[in-house]
Amino acid sequence: MIYINFEFRKGIFFIRLIGELNKETSQTAIDEINTLIANNKFTYVVINTNYLNIIDLTGINYLTKICYLAKEQKSNLVICDKTNIIKTLLNNNVPNIKDELEVL
Repeated sequence: MIYINFEFRKGIFFIRLIGELNKETSQTAIDEINTLIANNKFTYVVINTNYLNIIDLTGINYLTKICYLAKEQKSNLVICDKTNIIKTLLNNNVPNIKDELEVL
C-alpha cells in the first residue's frame, strides 16, 4: 500500500511517498502525481522517498517518469533520499538531498 502526502509551501511542491512503491501501487501514484504536475506550473518539485519501505523496478520506473514530466513542465526536481540509493538508481541525474528542509 502507498500513501502519498502532498504539500505546497513557499513555492515548492512536496511529494512524500510512504509505504510500498511497487507494481501493485505505482499506477495509482502515477496518475495522481502526473495530473498535479501537468496541471500546475511548479518551480520546484521535491519527492521524499525516506519513508518508503519497499521499492521495486516498477517503482524506479515510476520515479523516472516523474523526472521526465517535471523536466517537460520546466520544474526543478529534487529527490530527498537519506541513503542515496534512489539517486544511484536514477544514474545521478537528479539532485539529491538528505532532508527536505535543505531545499528551503
